[in-house]
Amino acid sequence: MSTVLFLLADGFEELEFIAPYDILHRGGVDVKTASISGKCEVVGAHGLKIITENIVDFDMLVLPGGGVGTENLLKSDLVKELLIKSYADGKKIAAICAAPKVLANAGILASHEATSYPGARADVEPFCKKYLDASVVISENIITSRSAGTAAEFGFCLLSLMAGFEISDSVKRKMFF
Repeated sequence: MSTVLFLLADGFEELEFIAPYDILHRGGVDVKTASISGKCEVVGAHGLKIITENIVDFDMLVLPGGGVGTENLLKSDLVKELLIKSYADGKKIAAICAAPKVLANAGILASHEATSYPGARADVEPFCKKYLDASVVISENIITSRSAGTAAEFGFCLLSLMAGFEISDSVKRKMFF
């Protein structure tokens, strides 16, 4: 079974975590969470509290965005090191909203197309191969998405990559998307 690890920082955008997490879980993917701060509890941008697990071995790493959450991800040496190692190991890496800035900061977008929240474009576009105004962009093992409004589409895309289109389509139909 494939494992997806969500890295959470205080201030994360809740919908950008919850929608993909739920969709992946419904599709039978092993979904885990980890805090970047060393505390088990992480508080989202709108006050939602999540109790996280430890960093585990994973097949895909996901970074939810949110203004404060992204800034906290950017400040973390652990996150940068984990991204660089994961990229070198060929693992899938996904980021939504402002979080593609963290991928740019780690230097892993240079040969990839990407998207982000429009307000983060200036911090992403100069560091990627090509910036696209799209809801979700898949560029080899790098997946980026725009915002809370694209979180479900992002989740179904991740599920397709981890469990196949048929499972993703089945979950989508069961959820009436």
